Amino acid sequence: MNARFLLWISAPVALSAGVLWLSAQEPKGEPKAALAEGVKVAELASQLQNREKAIAQKEAELRQLEQRLTTLQATLDKDRGDLAAREKAVQEALAKVANLKVRPEIDPQIIRTYEAMDPAAGAQAMKELAGQNLEVAVALLAGMTPKKAGKLMDQLAPLDAKLAGRLSERVGMSRPKDTATGA
Repeated sequence: MNARFLLWISAPVALSAGVLWLSAQEPKGEPKAALAEGVKVAELASQLQNREKAIAQKEAELRQLEQRLTTLQATLDKDRGDLAAREKAVQEALAKVANLKVRPEIDPQIIRTYEAMDPAAGAQAMKELAGQNLEVAVALLAGMTPKKAGKLMDQLAPLDAKLAGRLSERVGMSRPKDTATGA
């Protein structure tokens, strides 16, 4: 075999062996980096799924809190309406009580007429007047002089003790219209 023939055969074999040897070698850094990146991507995907689950859970909790808040708001609005209605009723009752405490104005001529009457007849007339309009009877009695009103009440007490008591109470709790308005 001659040297030339050997060179022609050994050169391609050596080249093939070198190519095989090079292909068998790992490129430095690339496969390890690719492997590490693959692990990082899987880890990041897992973390992302966990966060999505946590967000979904928090959203569900927020929806429940919103529903509860809506229910509480409705209850609060209803209670506020009830409270406003009660406050209006109390204001009306206070206005009614304030009106009961204020005596209407009575013509001084009528007061003098009752003072001039016989106490027994005046007591009977006062009883009739109180049956028709207690406020006018209270104002009339309050406008009389204390001595004449006392005589009239002495005669009224045996006729209707309850009425005499109510009249006395109302006269004591009421005040003339002028002082009630501050004029």
